[in-house]
Amino acid sequence: KTMPRQQLSIPVSVAGVQPGANAYVMVAAVDVGILNLTNYKVPDPETWFFGQRMLGLEVRDLYGRLIDGSLGTSGKLRTGGDGANIQSQGSPPTEKLVAFFSGPVQLDADGKARIDFDIPQFNGTVRVMAVAWTEDGVGHAQSDVIVRDPVVITAGLPRFLAPGDSAVMRLDVTDTDGPEGDYALLINTTGNLSTGSAALPEKLTLAKGKRQTLTVPLIAETPGNASITIKLAHTDGTAVEQTLYVPVRPAQLPVTTRMVVDLKGKGGSLRVDKELLAASLLDGASVSVGVSQAAAFDVPSLLMTLDRYPYGCAEQTTSRAMPLLYVNEMASGVGMASDADLHGRIQDAIYKVLSYQASAGSFGLWGPGSGDLWLDAYVTDFLTRAREQKYDVPALAMNQALSNLQNAIGYDQDVKDRGSEIAYALYVLARNKKASIGDLRYYADTQLEAFTSPMAVAQLAAGLALYGDTQRSEATFQAALQLASSTSAYDDYRSDYGSPLRDGAAMLALAAESKPVPTIVPALIKLVTQERAAVRWTSTQDESWMLLAARALKAGNDSIALTINGAPHAGAYSDQITGSDLADSPLTVANTGSNPLQAVVTTVASPIQPLPASGNGFTIGRTYYKLDGTEANVTQATQNERYVVVLKVYEQNKWPSRLVITDLLPAGFEIDNPGLVSSAQLSTFSWLAQTDAAHLEFRDDRFVAAFNPNDGEGDRNITLAYVVRAVTPGTYAHPAATVEDMYRPQYSARTATGMMKVKAQ
Repeated sequence: KTMPRQQLSIPVSVAGVQPGANAYVMVAAVDVGILNLTNYKVPDPETWFFGQRMLGLEVRDLYGRLIDGSLGTSGKLRTGGDGANIQSQGSPPTEKLVAFFSGPVQLDADGKARIDFDIPQFNGTVRVMAVAWTEDGVGHAQSDVIVRDPVVITAGLPRFLAPGDSAVMRLDVTDTDGPEGDYALLINTTGNLSTGSAALPEKLTLAKGKRQTLTVPLIAETPGNASITIKLAHTDGTAVEQTLYVPVRPAQLPVTTRMVVDLKGKGGSLRVDKELLAASLLDGASVSVGVSQAAAFDVPSLLMTLDRYPYGCAEQTTSRAMPLLYVNEMASGVGMASDADLHGRIQDAIYKVLSYQASAGSFGLWGPGSGDLWLDAYVTDFLTRAREQKYDVPALAMNQALSNLQNAIGYDQDVKDRGSEIAYALYVLARNKKASIGDLRYYADTQLEAFTSPMAVAQLAAGLALYGDTQRSEATFQAALQLASSTSAYDDYRSDYGSPLRDGAAMLALAAESKPVPTIVPALIKLVTQERAAVRWTSTQDESWMLLAARALKAGNDSIALTINGAPHAGAYSDQITGSDLADSPLTVANTGSNPLQAVVTTVASPIQPLPASGNGFTIGRTYYKLDGTEANVTQATQNERYVVVLKVYEQNKWPSRLVITDLLPAGFEIDNPGLVSSAQLSTFSWLAQTDAAHLEFRDDRFVAAFNPNDGEGDRNITLAYVVRAVTPGTYAHPAATVEDMYRPQYSARTATGMMKVKAQ
């Protein structure tokens, strides 16, 4: 037995070590609760190496050598448990976990060693596991250590709060090993979290082995990281302190707003202060200000909005990371400082997207998968560019990705329906010197009219340029510009994640990278500027390719003359400011040059007032039921009651969409037994069909489901259900449930917001 917040010293002694032999030991000390999550067994090398094994049977075949696995489509299991579909469960815990590992430690001549771990704030059981070995022997041991304070404090409080929420925290205080009598009690809060105006008890009287219970009100005021510290002190010097962490997050999802402000020559100015965020929550808000010759290509705001996107599928991870490969190259030209942490962020993104790669080399949107050739080419494009920049891209994974592209275009040459996919695959292969120049010339000379995507035509042109066919590349780039200029309406049935803005930006990026640079670059800059001015909402595809296209505008900012808060500044300017800093330090930008300029001010912030229910292209409804199938009114919920949350979404448009549905929880609720439910689990809900989602997340503060275009087999209705439990008494904001088309962000819907109360049982 030991106490927390001190060093746990573990002596290890190994018997039977032969004189002169080198002996080693590895020790782990882990919270038993963590081990129980995965039913982790103590390592047993003796049984592994020397234990008796039953007779085994293996079956081998040669089908893999006879049939090309990349030509098939992975099957979908329709039976079995639901555990395989559960994804990572929300944000990492704020408390320090008890999970320590020593690594190999060499024993001394007597076969002994001492391993020390610093135990954080913790009450529970720690399992100490040791494995020892020499060249001719192994052994293991385990022991459980009880770690607890003399007085144990157990708190029941929400996992998060929203501004304006009021909860009731229950404290159970048990005197396990401390002296009896009166303890002075002090409760402190941080992060604009208060305990209200009512006085709290100043002392607790504890008896040996007995438990005292008290309730403490908690009121959240503003977003941020809040904490509660409980201190108990006895007159004999016994003192216990425990800190609890409660994140406070807005009850509304952040809203992005972009404004372009004209700065006249010789004195045109802009003041950015807290009034800009008068209708938004300052805490957690971000503001980007950029001044350059090309407002449409405002690099700082594009980076900020990409970085704030809340999901992490293969496309979004790639879209965030690919422009970062060139950010430091562009930094000085747009008034930004170089980022020393970029290398680590990009390398992490490489490893993450590789976790979505299937054995045949293809990529899935939310996990290993196949069937989306455009996504395969997009991710492989990123990996190619990263390898060119000397990042670590495993050779086997890269070769598999390229082989997958080669196999796909080898058997599928339907340009009419899959022209975007074929063109991108050919471009990526050309960048890796693995494309057939004959194929590129064939498509450019005889099939160009069959391609409906300007981006695809530009990719053929860029591929030709990579092989030195300059004349044919120039003509094909001209054809791409003509196609983009003559297309009056975008084809929403295209499945390449695109938009007119994305296509234009990609054409410009590809043209700017080609050698020699095509003559259409100025016309493309004009086209993209017009498309950017015409749209309010942008997707990760739009923003990623806009950043890549910004490399074409590196020149032209040297003549800019500004003053920033009165100080002279030469060249482009950019800055990113938090909402809290903006309230304390307003920003004034003035144009002292003779030419007019434009400043782009972009904000990402949660609104103070809840947004009303609305919808464009979708309808969404949320209904609560009791487990007996009757409809429930959760504005007055009962503690420990379970409710079935049913979300019904109807998509009004007929084209395939990649949807994400988000249901923010009220702080008094917790998701119970994470998993979608249907009539198979709830007999009283015979009308509730099983729904297959491409991706599910059951976080502490929200439920997230994503759907691929083929999910639902053509049905425009989606019904989802999961179970929540009312846990903590209090009054809470009840956020809206939302649905959005991830790549046509103008189409979305949300329910109304409100308030709800959890009554103590």
